[in-house]
Amino acid sequence: MALDIRTITFILFLLSALLAFMFLIYWKTQKTYNGFSHWAFAMVVMALAYCAIMLRGTIPDLISVLLTNLFITASVLMLADGTSRFFRGRPLPSVVYGTLVPFVILIFWLTTGYDSIVARAIASAVMIVPPLLFVGYMALRSADGRNHYITWSFGAALTGFAILYAARCLYWVMFPPENIFSGDEPNTLFFILAIIMELASAGFFLLLNMVRTQTEAAASEERYQLLAESLPDYIIVHNGRTILYANPTTAQITGRDPDSIRTMQLRSFLAPKGPDDADTIIRELCSTAAPARPHEIVITTQDGRNRTCLVKNVPVRYRGRRVTLSVLTDITEAKQVQEALRTTNSKLSLLSGITRHDIKNQLTALSAFLALGTEPDTKPADAEEYLGNCHKIMAVIERQIDFTRDYESLGMSSPEWQDPVSLLKIAAAALAPGRVRVETGYCNVELFCDPLLEKVFYNLLDNSLRYG
Repeated sequence: MALDIRTITFILFLLSALLAFMFLIYWKTQKTYNGFSHWAFAMVVMALAYCAIMLRGTIPDLISVLLTNLFITASVLMLADGTSRFFRGRPLPSVVYGTLVPFVILIFWLTTGYDSIVARAIASAVMIVPPLLFVGYMALRSADGRNHYITWSFGAALTGFAILYAARCLYWVMFPPENIFSGDEPNTLFFILAIIMELASAGFFLLLNMVRTQTEAAASEERYQLLAESLPDYIIVHNGRTILYANPTTAQITGRDPDSIRTMQLRSFLAPKGPDDADTIIRELCSTAAPARPHEIVITTQDGRNRTCLVKNVPVRYRGRRVTLSVLTDITEAKQVQEALRTTNSKLSLLSGITRHDIKNQLTALSAFLALGTEPDTKPADAEEYLGNCHKIMAVIERQIDFTRDYESLGMSSPEWQDPVSLLKIAAAALAPGRVRVETGYCNVELFCDPLLEKVFYNLLDNSLRYG
């Protein structure tokens, strides 16, 4: 089984370099978690360590030994630090990296002052084995959920590598080698197992990162689905033609269960005015321009009623496809309130115009009676009659102003039952028809209408008296 250790070391170098390249690319292109970058750079440092081993004999032994031990120990500490960050969310104490300084000094002395391969192996084992055992134990304790097999395998790989390193150190204590490139079977087996352990630990750590990403994605999807299912808004996912997902609120207004609605055509969900309008609405439902502009569309419900909705679209990925998520907020009631306010405003404008017109007419009559009453040749009896008419006109104006004041809360006053006969008598009394007789007769009917009805009768009588 005697193999060339330099060849195995070269394989380890290529393996570490390849793993470093893969980790760095994955770190830059995929979602990773705390500690992954430490693993990526640890692979780079490990590759440099194997490169320093291969250069043994090409560069001075002192430099090769120092660099090899420094890089291997530093890479193991970085792996331990990255694993701690990944599982515990916090780094190793900074003092751990500080131990590299006395370690390098010790290796320097064990190379120049007391040249001993076994002593250097023991020193390296003291620096390497405890961190590997610690993070291996940490990984084994963290195993839970769907990824526990991967976590156990990862922890076992790290623990196995630590045990393997300690076993080789003990073997060298009992059977000191001539050099690290000794071709005996235990040394060769160590390097072969080192390849396996490095591949296993790196592969399992990469899998752990992937599984965590998938787990978080699944949890996030579940949270968003729960949110979508609890919202009162209508939420649909579609491709512009077919509804792929709809929340229960949407299913309720369409009269379908959530499963069958997934095959529903988008056009049957809309209430277009015509074929061209349907295409316009669908384009608006698929519009995801940035910044997304809310659109107002009309949809049809199960009972055929139309609902006005404000829709906002965002592009999403659904089951591996790029689709559109549309959130439709029902603003039907808000539109009705707006229409009610618009109607109320029209009523107020009408009331204001009518009242101004009536008061202006009354003021014209008041001015005429005052002018007649102040004529020099006016008889006292006529002047008294004119003055009485002025008082009546002033009373009418006062009633009109009071009516306007009472109705200033228009829109907040509800319709009420009113007797048209009583309203007509009140209007006739306010107008003082003089020789014109107003007959109301008998009417056993009440009208449920706006309080403005009295004003309507007043204006009808006023116009009849003036122009009839």
